[in-house]
Amino acid sequence: MMEVLAVIAAVIIALVLLALHGNRVGPSCGDTLAGKAYVTDGDGIRVGGYEVRLAGLDAPEWDQWAQHQDGDWFQHGKWVKSELIRAIGGKHVHVTVHDCDRYGRLIGTVTCNGHDVGEWLVEHGYAIAAYGDQYRLIETEARRAGRGMWGHATSFDPRSWRQRRKMDG
Repeated sequence: MMEVLAVIAAVIIALVLLALHGNRVGPSCGDTLAGKAYVTDGDGIRVGGYEVRLAGLDAPEWDQWAQHQDGDWFQHGKWVKSELIRAIGGKHVHVTVHDCDRYGRLIGTVTCNGHDVGEWLVEHGYAIAAYGDQYRLIETEARRAGRGMWGHATSFDPRSWRQRRKMDG
């Protein structure tokens, strides 16, 4: 009898929590999330326990390489991640959630001290404008000025890098 009462109490508590919080498991489109930024890669951070992918851009993959003008090859993705850590790592950020990707990450616009982090990444040539037109004009200017990847002797679009890696197995 006590076991039955315990199960009934658990069900009642679960129903009350569901009624209070709905069926949301995390932030949804239009929500704002704020907290300390932990950089996971060149276009991803963790905020308040949520994985966030910066909207409107694509940065080099961790294992992606590029070539300096002097001919030396370097780990492009690792370098971009380091630059993002210097810019926002451990700092307070705001994320405006736009969507969720197929991996369960939130997709959002990230700001730090009132500045759009995605815009900064594209403006400095650390990322390309992708998945929309949000940063297209900014990328055009970065290309024209030869900033970041646009000044390297050889660099790769992260999407084609991933595609080639997938084909290579």
